[in-house]
Amino acid sequence: MAGNALAFNTIEIVGLSGALIIILTAILSSSIHRLSTWYLILGSGAVYSFSMLLLAMTHEQTGPEPQFLVCLVQGALIYSSPIWLMSTSFAFAIQFHLTVLYHVEGYAGRIHRDSKWLPFSTVIFFFGFTVVFLVTGIVQPHTVQRNAEQLYCHFTSNIGVYPVSIFGVAFAAGSAVCEFKSGMLLYRHWKYKNDFYHQSNGQVSIGVMIRLASFSLVSMLSVASCTLYIIPSLKNFGDVIVYNAFMSNVDVLILGLNMSIIQAWMFWKKKPATKIAIQVEVEQSQS
Repeated sequence: MAGNALAFNTIEIVGLSGALIIILTAILSSSIHRLSTWYLILGSGAVYSFSMLLLAMTHEQTGPEPQFLVCLVQGALIYSSPIWLMSTSFAFAIQFHLTVLYHVEGYAGRIHRDSKWLPFSTVIFFFGFTVVFLVTGIVQPHTVQRNAEQLYCHFTSNIGVYPVSIFGVAFAAGSAVCEFKSGMLLYRHWKYKNDFYHQSNGQVSIGVMIRLASFSLVSMLSVASCTLYIIPSLKNFGDVIVYNAFMSNVDVLILGLNMSIIQAWMFWKKKPATKIAIQVEVEQSQS
């Protein structure tokens, strides 16, 4: 029990701090350009990790029953935040596909890559589900309890597990469709991939495509593990919880961490800015 608690808390702390560090790195580095929904994925992942740590932060994982308010808030967030995470991954897949369409075919329709509704809709979705779960806990306070493994508070009777599983599968399927279409477009215009990469400031690349596909695959494995939560009398359930925490946090880091982030951390290695400046001046003088 104590070993699972230590592993669970460590994984969530690493996931939370890792997501925040990557976000700050991308914001502060002028050479890193990311789509708005990419930031939302990391942000929702950080919120998910934070929600899982609420009981640990208030030192109520063990001992007497935790305060109802803390338990209620955590119970609502541990279900609404993974739904938000999956919805932001779907929004990112849509925005990435629209960005590919823009650079490959010059698409700029009513729904375009810079549409504000894409990131905004996921935030509305998150707050809406959070309110629904909070109201559910207030109306049925007997369902808000600390789980048997004493890791976090949840709702009994699988009240939150079903929505997480259903919406998780739906968003993962939608992401897979967008990723397939984006991959086919990039494949048909393979010889121009370097041009697309430079024109989009690194937003359109095979690397992003691979990380997004990996993110969706791991997300589906994580959602699949949610079905284990509804199996009665499952042995070693604490191990399942730790596994799910590991998959969720690795998933976010897979998408967020790449060479541009790592290079930004290697501040002692200066970029050959002088060489680039000289080349630009030569090109301007020739024109």
